[in-house]
Amino acid sequence: MPEKSLKRKMLFSLALLVFSLLLFVFSSYAWFTGKFEDLVNVEVGFVQVDMNVYFDDGVTTYPATEVEIAEGVYKPGIYEVDIASPASFNYFENLRVYIEVSSNVDTYFRIKIYEQLTLTYLNLDDSITELSTLIDGYMPFDYQLTDLEENLIWYDNRIFDDYFYYMDPVIRNSESEPMEIGLITSFSSGSFGTYPIGYSLQIGFSVEAVQALDGPEQVWSLLETPWEISW
Repeated sequence: MPEKSLKRKMLFSLALLVFSLLLFVFSSYAWFTGKFEDLVNVEVGFVQVDMNVYFDDGVTTYPATEVEIAEGVYKPGIYEVDIASPASFNYFENLRVYIEVSSNVDTYFRIKIYEQLTLTYLNLDDSITELSTLIDGYMPFDYQLTDLEENLIWYDNRIFDDYFYYMDPVIRNSESEPMEIGLITSFSSGSFGTYPIGYSLQIGFSVEAVQALDGPEQVWSLLETPWEISW
């Protein structure tokens, strides 16, 4: 009789141990599964800002083309602007520059514009010589620095660091539609004074975007805005 009682106690203890192990495994599986689901369902924010550079003569729009320095060889990200012939599709007054914001988090961005005046002429051996010449100040583009209510939306900080800053944090309109912001949207500053034949303008852009939260401080090392308020 004591032997049977001992066997019953051993079987009961074994069953209790198995039950406890199964309960532990099930609980652990449920915990890890929940954690994994939490991880894979978290949306990671991203910052994306692109340039849209083209020419518009009032009738037709033309994509900006990179400067060709030899047959099939181009200067990446450098566009040619005609400053001698008003009839050219890529004439100075026709340049348009827009920024497309696809970020899904609030974003600050800034733009640096590179301008290089060049003189190009054909040599007797049919080779082409290109000379860089100095620009006194900046080319007179009609920058759209204010909104329709004349509120300042761009800050021109070029004399200090060569950048235009968009003053407010921005985010895309929707998942399929970026926010479009104009920098050069027209030319309404009168008539541009043309240069002699052979001169042209080569222009390039560098756009930098950061997350609005701590981005300017951490990435640009700017503790406050160039217009002297907090971000």
